[in-house]
Amino acid sequence: MTLLAAGLSGLIALAGLTTLGGSASAQTPNWPTQPIRIVVPSAAGGTTDFLARVSGEFLSSRLGQPVIVENNTGAGGNVGTSMVARAAPDGHTFGFITTNNLAINQFLFKTLPYDPIKDLTPVAIVAEAPQILVVSKNVPAQTLKDFIALLKAKPNSLNYASAGVGTTPHLAAVQFMRLADVQMTHVPYRGAAPAVTDLASGQVEVLSVGAAPVAGVMESGHVRALAAATKTRMPLLPNLPTAAEAGLPGFESTTWFGLVAPAKTPAHIVARVNGLLREWVTDPKVKERYDRAYLLPMSMSPDELTKFVADEVVKWEKIVAAAGVKMD
Repeated sequence: MTLLAAGLSGLIALAGLTTLGGSASAQTPNWPTQPIRIVVPSAAGGTTDFLARVSGEFLSSRLGQPVIVENNTGAGGNVGTSMVARAAPDGHTFGFITTNNLAINQFLFKTLPYDPIKDLTPVAIVAEAPQILVVSKNVPAQTLKDFIALLKAKPNSLNYASAGVGTTPHLAAVQFMRLADVQMTHVPYRGAAPAVTDLASGQVEVLSVGAAPVAGVMESGHVRALAAATKTRMPLLPNLPTAAEAGLPGFESTTWFGLVAPAKTPAHIVARVNGLLREWVTDPKVKERYDRAYLLPMSMSPDELTKFVADEVVKWEKIVAAAGVKMD
């Protein structure tokens, strides 16, 4: 099976795990009393949407109420996220969000229709998609150290692609340049797919992206991975060193996925949903499917998650400032 096929089969196989845990256990009194809505501020079909649906199906199986996933896109995810922020804090509306919605957009946009800290309550985090730094086969560098040396010798001689201005691939590349003290020229695309296509054909030379979109072209030899922006090596790419191992400590960049609720949602509801999703994510069978999909499971208590988000806000504020980008 190819790496790309493994990634796709991993996502599909996740759906079969949504009923783990058997029959519904005892529910918090008087909740839920109606169907639960999960708002996804991005389009259907992507990783965020998929994870929302499979985790929602699991929650439904344990809570005894339907879970309805609703996609509301626009303004970099701000439209859907603001719907969650304005919803009644009764435990029947949640949002399934990514790094941008809680930690990045507030620095990209002059104004947001919601305050990510005051208007939302972190509930659970379920997965992260680490970035890997890949180059076209035309780039002579075989290691990250060689690549940095090449860039230092010839500043701005290479073009780096991204999935768009302000996306994690864009900001991860900015973080890389800042840490390595090198310069490249940004070529933004509308999504990862066209960026990967041009990388494989040699139209651009560099891309920081999740592993799944580039698995096929990595296997074909059209692109070469230099390092993973992770603390530990990725299970399906065990021979790919982390950035720290490759000589650039501090280069860590992932897109994380999780659930939020309107501010003032009762603590016992937050704790109940958090506990259920932590149970689901830490199941060995779920981890196996995550590996195949190039996702890493994440699991934190509500308090740990609140601190994690606060730390991410500090981190991404610096990176966005270094990028010097604004979306409005």
